[in-house]
Formats: sequence, C-alpha cells, structure tokens
Amino acid sequence: MNPRPTRDWLKEIYHRSGHGLAAPVSPESVLAREVRFPNSSLDAARLIRVSSRLLGRGDKPRALDIGSGYGFYTAAAKRAGYEVTALNPGVWENDVFEGINGFRPLNCFFEEANLRPGSFDLVILSQVLEHVEEPHAFLRRIRAVLKPTGVVAIAVPNVNSLFARLLGVRDNACFWVPEHLNYFSVRGLRLALKRGGLLPRTHCLVSRLRPDAVSQRLHLRGAATALTDSCIRWLQKPLFGITDRIGLGQHINMWAVVGPDKA
Repeated sequence: MNPRPTRDWLKEIYHRSGHGLAAPVSPESVLAREVRFPNSSLDAARLIRVSSRLLGRGDKPRALDIGSGYGFYTAAAKRAGYEVTALNPGVWENDVFEGINGFRPLNCFFEEANLRPGSFDLVILSQVLEHVEEPHAFLRRIRAVLKPTGVVAIAVPNVNSLFARLLGVRDNACFWVPEHLNYFSVRGLRLALKRGGLLPRTHCLVSRLRPDAVSQRLHLRGAATALTDSCIRWLQKPLFGITDRIGLGQHINMWAVVGPDKA
C-alpha cells in the first residue's frame, strides 16, 4: 500500500475492530453466523491440525495467537491441548473472544508485547501479516519467540487469486484499502518467511464463498435468490477445488519452522 496510512490512524481503526465493525457485536450473533456459514472454525481446525502434525507430540505445548480476532483459532488450539496466549488490539473483537474462550486477550499489538524469547511451540498468524507495517521485522520477531522446534501457521489473502484478478480493488478479501498494507503470492510469502529466518514446510490454497454472496451482490429477491444460493452452495466445492489446485485460490495457508541461525 503506497502511500501508507499513518500508524496513529491504523491504531485507531484496530482499537475498535480488525473486522471493520461499525458497532459492537455479541458472541451469540458471531457464533450463530458461523453455524450458518462455517468459515473461521474450518480454517482454524486446518491450521491447528497441520501445525500439530509438524510439531509432533509434546508436553503442554504453548501457542501464541496474534491478532486473535473473535477467538476461533484460540478455541481450536485449546481443544487440541495447547495453552494459549492471545494478542489483539480490537476491543469489540476481544469482547466476543472472551465470550467464546472464557479469558481476554492482551489488548496490544505484537510489536508492543513483552514476550519471553523461545517460549512458544506454535504461533498462529491468521489474516494478520497483510496488516503489519514491516513484515520482515515482524517475522524475525516471531522466530525469536518460537522454540527451536516451533512452527508458525500463517493465513493470508492470495494476490494471485481468481477473485483478485477479476474484481481488483473490489475484492475486499485481498485489496482491503487501505488497511491491507502488504500483498502476498505463494512465492512472495515463501521469500518473506525465509528473510524472517523461517523455513516454509507446506502450504495449501483455500477458497470459500458465502452461499448468498452472489444474490446479495446482484440484489436478487424471492425464487431467484433461493436458486442462486443453492447453485453457489453446490457448485463452489468442485469449482474452487480446481482454482485452488492451479494456484488461483482465495487464501494461502502456509506452515513454516524455525530456520538455522545465520553466522
């Protein structure tokens, strides 16, 4: 993003919410929406499942959830046996997080948190790296707080996705102007991780569309809405399966481990 918004402006925006909320929401409404359209819970389960496979079995593993949002990733990590520390500057999001997880995240940015080096087995970084001012320095600090055997699990929008190519800046999942400061392809994310002292291990691309996304955009009503929503619900899995396999998926999930110390 050039020119970049000021740091004070970003802090004011994220103090309210990283989800672009105009008003507070309740945990009940967030959970009800997730039941109607499973999204964050599915992504959280995937990130934690692959991370645990890379880590192997450990005694009371510790996870750091940066930009913890509504708390679905922390909830998935807790179910998998992790002791979780969460960081998030968004007050409205943290209210929902507390309702879901029973504790409140530290209300701060990762750059401001006082964390002991080498203290976490897993760092969860979902839909965050595109928001940070200095991604390489950010990743180097993540490497510092990870144990030598640690894993970082990252999810970011894919700048090469079919949606980004077709919609351009209208695709808010990727080009969320001006909050998204950085844009990543698979290759770009790999290079960024390596510059941060982290070694990519595996990745996948993930696409998902709300069944009512098209009907709402076209302002459909009645039977046309029901028919369109039904088509989107049933057709998106095979269609997105193809786009994900050929590199045009909506989001990148990537897992990396701590790289060797440089001489």
